[in-house]
Amino acid sequence: MTDSSGQTAIAAQRWKLVLAVGLVCLPLTMSADQAIGDLLRAGCPAWILGLMQWATWLGYGLLDIGVPLVLAGFARYTGDRARAKAGVLGAAAVAGAGVIDQVLKNLLCRARPSAAAAGSFFAEFPCFPAPHALASFPSGHATTAFALAALLSLWYPRRTEAFFGLAVLVGVSRIVLGSHFPSDVLAGALLGTTVVLGMYRWLPGMRRPSMEDVLRDGG
Repeated sequence: MTDSSGQTAIAAQRWKLVLAVGLVCLPLTMSADQAIGDLLRAGCPAWILGLMQWATWLGYGLLDIGVPLVLAGFARYTGDRARAKAGVLGAAAVAGAGVIDQVLKNLLCRARPSAAAAGSFFAEFPCFPAPHALASFPSGHATTAFALAALLSLWYPRRTEAFFGLAVLVGVSRIVLGSHFPSDVLAGALLGTTVVLGMYRWLPGMRRPSMEDVLRDGG
């Protein structure tokens, strides 16, 4: 169940703080991309790599879009049209963040860590559609994982830390597995969070009613 509007406001403020810190850290992270990546990948035991392989699945776009759609379907089944609408709009917000991510990938053409020109922006230009090797910035997994985490924490603010932790795990997995630079992941996190917070503010239909509201309306 959702929590009170006050708790949701606190969750929103926490995500705004994440955005502020992330924006400050992005240029610093970009300047130390290789060093941070090497540090995270250094001497990883097999069980850590296995965990990262599992964690990275949590960032697949279709899965992240599907979660609010499943919640919408359940709400629709129980006759809660307001929560069903919120679920559909939430899925649209996550999907929208993913679409913007893909546009940026095709504009910036950054080479992945394993590519010949690793880390270079505009490695080829124009590169639409961007090949996998030149689609590093921002990280799509981080974008949708953080979009979903922000969305769920606005609906269930008492679990904000858990949602944030899972999104961070997805981001770390992309670095440890050598798919992205740290700045790719941070940029994706900022993008996903920004889109969801923005849509949540301007689309009241994304705000799932609290249980108190449901009981009051039902009475």
